[in-house]
Amino acid sequence: MRVIPKALALMFIVSTLAAPLAAQGRGLKPVDNDGGDSQRGPWLLLGAGYGQEDYHFDGEEWSEPFRAPSLQIAAGGRVTDRFLVGLEWNVWADQEELTDQQLHAVSLIGMWYPVTRGLFFKGGFGLGIDRIETVDGVFNDTGFGLTAGIGLDIPIARNIAILPKADLYIQNYNDPGQANDFQERLFTLGLAVHFR
Repeated sequence: MRVIPKALALMFIVSTLAAPLAAQGRGLKPVDNDGGDSQRGPWLLLGAGYGQEDYHFDGEEWSEPFRAPSLQIAAGGRVTDRFLVGLEWNVWADQEELTDQQLHAVSLIGMWYPVTRGLFFKGGFGLGIDRIETVDGVFNDTGFGLTAGIGLDIPIARNIAILPKADLYIQNYNDPGQANDFQERLFTLGLAVHFR
């Protein structure tokens, strides 16, 4: 009767050791405790948030803020474990009764992690595109844009993290044929999913 408990214990030990050995035989690696920070492959970020936009013309005060949702997509690669580069497209859209406005930011960005997980800082530059549709027609402006941000990288799986974050976009529109140049700024709070 004592043989059965010993046999069951031996089978449990062998089966516990066999799974990792079989995985190594197939070239698989167990998940590291640090979430695989040494990866150097591509990354993708999909996000959504809510933003506040305001603007001002040269020599005038800032307008009353407009609030609306925004969407974001970014992709790129890793320079090091702590520094990512990529392209980002953020679009904020406000629909009113008589006007529809879209504010686009297409930027080359860098994301720097002071430590390999957790807090990160973002900075970048690129194009700002302002599109306003009213009963009088469609008006488009293109200018220079800067972006900065801060957030937290919270792993939820080996190659997936969620990112609560805050972003600031500043765009300048200085068209040669425009008598009164203007500037827009957009501050957003949002959440993104980071695939790496």
